[in-house]
Amino acid sequence: MSITSDIIQLKNVRLSFPHLFKPKAFQAGQDPKYQATFLLDPTDKEHAAAIKEIKRQAKKVLVEKFGEMPEKGDYKLCFGMADKHPKKKKYEGYEGMFYIATSNTIAPTCIDRRKREVVEADGVLYAGCYVNTNITLWPQDHPQGGKGVNANLRIVQFYQPGDAFGTAKASVDEMDEVDIDDDEDGAVDDWDSEDDL
Repeated sequence: MSITSDIIQLKNVRLSFPHLFKPKAFQAGQDPKYQATFLLDPTDKEHAAAIKEIKRQAKKVLVEKFGEMPEKGDYKLCFGMADKHPKKKKYEGYEGMFYIATSNTIAPTCIDRRKREVVEADGVLYAGCYVNTNITLWPQDHPQGGKGVNANLRIVQFYQPGDAFGTAKASVDEMDEVDIDDDEDGAVDDWDSEDDL
């Protein structure tokens, strides 16, 4: 019998690194999975309560799996404060945030505010927007991956827009207009290959 936590609902959290519509394998030999990371602000009252519940449920599944809480350092967690992780704190929007990374081999249900299902082409769910989501936690005990707690990605609902992470389209204002003489056709066959390449 698999061990899974109660459903944990996260509201108005920021979506990061979403792979909601196409599964992806990040390492050779891995099974492709649907994935998303959610960012919570510890200074927000509701988010602080959700972080507390995540930690409580994580401890619960670890004890249920191993009979007692493993020694600190003997297990990995799929969540934490980004500032304590050198790689994560460098990501856009992660500073001062609590993150939880989720995945699933089953495609998550993706919906808009009115609970209508959306697809990738709709552009509703993107890195940087704010969403509601339900997750569950489960304990890992793998010969190679070791002990730990992982989170299941279940459903993602668009909540409100946010600045997109690293995907903003370049503005035409970055460039100047190009003056072209009437007799120019843009040919480049007069380049000196030795000097210019």
